[in-house]
Amino acid sequence: MLMSSVRGRSHVRSVHTEGPSPCLLFEASRDEAGQVLHFHYAGGNPAAEAQTRAAAHEGGAARWAQALASGLERAACTRVVETGEPYITELCCPLGAQERWWLAMAVRHGDGFALWIRDVTEARLEECRAWEALALTQGRGERMEAEAESRERFMGILGHDLRNPLNAIILSARALTRYGSLTSTQQGMRLRILASADRMSKMISDLLDLTRARSSGGFPVSLEPASLSAICRRVLEELEAAYPDRRLFYEEEQPVVGVWDADRLAQVVSNLVANALEHGGEEVPVSVRACLRGELVALEVHNPGTPIPAERLATLFEPFHCTRDAASRMRRSGLGLGLYIVQEIIRAHGGQVTVHSLEGEGTTFTVLLPRDSREAGEDSPIPEPFKAHAE
Repeated sequence: MLMSSVRGRSHVRSVHTEGPSPCLLFEASRDEAGQVLHFHYAGGNPAAEAQTRAAAHEGGAARWAQALASGLERAACTRVVETGEPYITELCCPLGAQERWWLAMAVRHGDGFALWIRDVTEARLEECRAWEALALTQGRGERMEAEAESRERFMGILGHDLRNPLNAIILSARALTRYGSLTSTQQGMRLRILASADRMSKMISDLLDLTRARSSGGFPVSLEPASLSAICRRVLEELEAAYPDRRLFYEEEQPVVGVWDADRLAQVVSNLVANALEHGGEEVPVSVRACLRGELVALEVHNPGTPIPAERLATLFEPFHCTRDAASRMRRSGLGLGLYIVQEIIRAHGGQVTVHSLEGEGTTFTVLLPRDSREAGEDSPIPEPFKAHAE
């Protein structure tokens, strides 16, 4: 025979009615030996009734309260009744169509307990979002670290593992003439080895530049007083030796000097002129012109050959892009990084590069630089960035 705690229903319902938080009352059902068998819902304060009103279509407050209490540990609830020790936990129980989380505290009340509850769903969701954001941040950080390690390994392979044997090939090919005269066939083979090795060396340098630019957000430059005139003349002399059958012209109105990274600008001139030589036709001359344009310095590289197709102009300065056909690129210039490197070096100087290519006029690359790249910034006289275009 079951024995329920004898309590006046009116007394039960009068307890805890003033509290602003929902409070559900549960009474113990005991067997003849006085052992707690279970707890049953005995009512709640107005705040609890308001809280559970949304569950009325599912059987009302009593059924919802019992569903909520089913998440409680019976042993812990029994301990509350017998010792008066409060029991605090979190419960998950739907309210209407929504799953909700509740912070619950059971305190002894007569031969049962009062269960104070507070909806902590939003706080729980915020906590979940915070943990997700933290996990994403940690994951992103781990990926960035892994990418950085990969870049370091890649640069190490390029800078050491590939360059060292390549340098050995170049030195060996150059040393062949020390061991006696070579036949014309042998000399031709030696020159082809050197040309291929030089081309591979340039590819390695370009890949190193690309990796550095993408890992650090731009090309590092060392700005010092420099002469663009001297840079152009030196580079053209080197290219004349490499292209003895081609015609190169240099023009300047007056010596052009400023504060730049001389080695990087030499790379710009070399890439632009070499690009014009490789894609401008064997009989077509290439002209280089340096001049002042107000507060700016302009460098123009022009060849009157076949223009660049209009559909390729928009992506001309992207990495691994070729100005003509891919076969020509692979055969001559390598990886298609030359113009991308030009653009990044000029950006690092606070300047811009644009291209004009038109049938009957040929192709002209124009570089605009501030005279002193140390002062380049928001107040730079460089106009808004050009986009590669054909007119």
